Formats: sequence, C-alpha cells, structure tokens
Amino acid sequence: MPPVPAWRELTALMLVTAAVAVELPTNGWNATAHYALVESLADGTPIIDGNLNQSGDIAWVDGHFFAAKSPGLAFLSLPSYLLFEHAGALPPKTATDSGPPGARFVERRALWQVNLVVVASLLVLMLLVRRAADYVIPGFGTATAIVLVVGTMLLPYATSYFSHVVSTTLGFGAFVTLLRARTSPSRLLPAAAGVLAGLAVFTELPLAIVAMILGVYAVVERPRLEGALLYGSGLLIGLIPLGLYNAWAVGTPFSTVYSHAVKRLGASGHDVVGANDEGFFGLAAPEPLAVLRLLFWDRGLITLTPVIAAALFALPALARRGHRREAILIGSLTIAFLTYNAAYFLPFGGSTPGPRFLIPLLPFLALPLAVALRERPQSTLALAGLSAFWMLLATLTSPLLPTDETPLLWLRMLHSKQLRSSIFGDEWLALLPFSLLILGALALAFVASPLFSARARAPSDPPRPADF
Repeated sequence: MPPVPAWRELTALMLVTAAVAVELPTNGWNATAHYALVESLADGTPIIDGNLNQSGDIAWVDGHFFAAKSPGLAFLSLPSYLLFEHAGALPPKTATDSGPPGARFVERRALWQVNLVVVASLLVLMLLVRRAADYVIPGFGTATAIVLVVGTMLLPYATSYFSHVVSTTLGFGAFVTLLRARTSPSRLLPAAAGVLAGLAVFTELPLAIVAMILGVYAVVERPRLEGALLYGSGLLIGLIPLGLYNAWAVGTPFSTVYSHAVKRLGASGHDVVGANDEGFFGLAAPEPLAVLRLLFWDRGLITLTPVIAAALFALPALARRGHRREAILIGSLTIAFLTYNAAYFLPFGGSTPGPRFLIPLLPFLALPLAVALRERPQSTLALAGLSAFWMLLATLTSPLLPTDETPLLWLRMLHSKQLRSSIFGDEWLALLPFSLLILGALALAFVASPLFSARARAPSDPPRPADF
C-alpha cells in the first residue's frame, strides 16, 4: 500500500480538537473554583475573597478563601483570560445564591474562554499518543489516538474546565520524553522528563503517582545513579512552582490549601473545614470492593469504556513485541491508580461520567491498545464503538452525571432534546457541528490507517528495534 499523506492524519486530530472546542463547559463547582483562582491571579493574589463563584470547592485559611485546587491549570489559563479581558470580552458575572456568601455566577462562555488551554493540551496529548503508538505498531498511531480520546473520559473532560487533561498531557509527555531518551545520548531528555512530571504534579497532585513510577523507569533505562540524578533533578525543578505557590498561599512550601478544604459551607461559607481530614488527605486503607466498583459499576471504567479492557488484555502481547519494560510500567501504573482510587473517600470524584481520577492512566494504555487494534481489529473496534457511544452521549448531554443517576440519564436527555450548549447555540443546533467534526475525524482516520489491510497479514509482527 502506498504511504498515506501525513496531512490526513493530522487533519483527523485537528477535527477532534475542533469538535471539543465548540462545546461550552459545564459551570459546576470544580470549574468555577479553578476560574476563581484565574481571576485572583489576574489580580495578583491567590486569595479568592473578591472572586467567589458558585463553588463549594474552596478552602479557608487564616480568614481568607482559597480555591481548593492545584494551581497549575489556573496559571496556564491566565494568558487566555488576560487576552479576553484586554479585549473587553469577559462575560459579566451576576449575583447567585449558590456557593459562599457574596458568590457571583460564572457564565459558561467565560469558562469556554479559559478552557481553550485544555483543548490545546488535548491536541498535544493526541500527538504524543500518536507518536508512542506508532513506535509500538507503525501506522496505527492516529487510529489509536482517536479511539483513545473519543472512546474514553478524555473526550467529556476535554470539554469541561477540569485539570485532568492538562496534567495527563504533562505526565504522558514525561513518559514520551523518556522513550526518546532511550536512544539519545542527551542528558537533557531525562531531566526534561523530570521537569514535565513535576509540572504535572503542580497541575494535579495525584500525578505524583506517575512521577514516582516514571522515576523507577528512568533509573532502569540508564546507569542507575545517572538516571536517578538526571530525572530527580528535573523533578525537583518541576516542583518548584508548586512550592512557591504553597508558600505564597499558606505560608510554607510543604503544605497545601487541601489541608484546609471546606467540608460544609453553611451560612458563613466555611462552617466546617476539613473535607480531606479522613485518613491521610482523604486516603485510608484501600477497599477491594471499591476496585470492583471503579471498574464494573454502572459508571465503571470498563462498563462505560470497554475498549480499556482490550488494552489491558493486550499488555502481555505488548511485552512479547519487545516492550517488556513499558508493559511492566503500564501494569504498575494501573495497579497504583486503582489502589489510590480505592483508598480515597470519594473514589469516583463526585458527579462524573466515570472514575475521573483514573484519567492520567489512559494515554499509557495507548501502547497496548495499538497492539489490540493490530492483532484483533474487529473485536477491539466493536468495543471502541460501544465506548464512543457512551462518551459521545455524555459529552453532548451532561458530562457531570449526578451521583444518584445512572448513564441511562444520558439517553433520556437525548430523547427529550436536552443537549449541552455550544458556541453555535442550544439543543440540536449545538449537536450538528460537533457531530460533523467527529464524523470527519473518524472518516479521515479510517482512510489514513492500515487498520483493515493489516488483517490480511500475519497476526504477529517481529519486535520493533529499540528506536524512537
């Protein structure tokens, strides 16, 4: 088969990005807490007293309110916010009874403006996934990237102003940098990977799991002392912004606002402080039953996105293809994140379309997913189609599924024409641009991928050389 022009693959990824960009984020607690911090940073302070929004994700420290969020997303969003502010295009805020006293209501279009950084990071993530998947199975990178995004929580969360996509991009970027370092004599690459891992933690604290496990991977890949020093020094540099912010906000680099998160707003907005006091920052002994719920409950990871099962089952095949260390890394990350989630007092993270704290794991599963697409294309695509059905439905209706509802709510909302707003309007007018862009991306990915022509060849290719 003649080589396929790269423009088709890149256009497919751009179409997915454009589809994500047209959706207006939901203005719930999480998003408006991040937005409050963006507004306050623009005012030159981490204190959000003057920018309280309809959010309960807040902290109370020494008589002041703070956003109970990692600060990385707000800092990265600041240029976009300042640009729209300079243009006089910020939507006005109005009074609301939700949130702490004096809270103001944030319009969805305001969140859309700052969510552009999340959209941009999704494109970077897809490019990274494409590169890593092509390393494992040449030619399957674009198909893997689109299946991974359209068929997992990455899609609805890219249309929501949460930190998950940005932190996941940074964490996976650290991994891809270490892959590149395997065949490069440059000492800058392991250090750069450490910096990216540190910035991932700055954007979302649980990415410390990725940072630690990648540290072991970095040590194994190079002479142990050299790998530890290079990656470790980079990691410390990447953590400097978090330490500086903590010192600015709570007076010490070794404490965070999470220690003072509000548990119950009450009349004061901080009646009860200590939302994460249970165990260690909300962590207790892992519950085995919680692991089963995370995977197989009505909104479990495998229940709603069964393509993840295809990726997990392909881990042994990934190892047989000459990527044993990567298979061990991905398996370790899977166990670590499931254990962490099962130990947290809020395993699913509230109103979600799935266990959102597992999102950082998803791009790593792209490597075995590429193997699954190569060796079992029909069954893997069938699972991908079912996964995409639920994630597209969630994205078009209500990504933040209430805790007392099941995913069937999305079907009821679609039937009653309760669709999310987009930059083009409401209801069915909002559906058309998003749907056309996604369909165009899938069509281009189908044309650009050797997915089906591969069926005529042997089911197993020889291991790839160790290059990247």
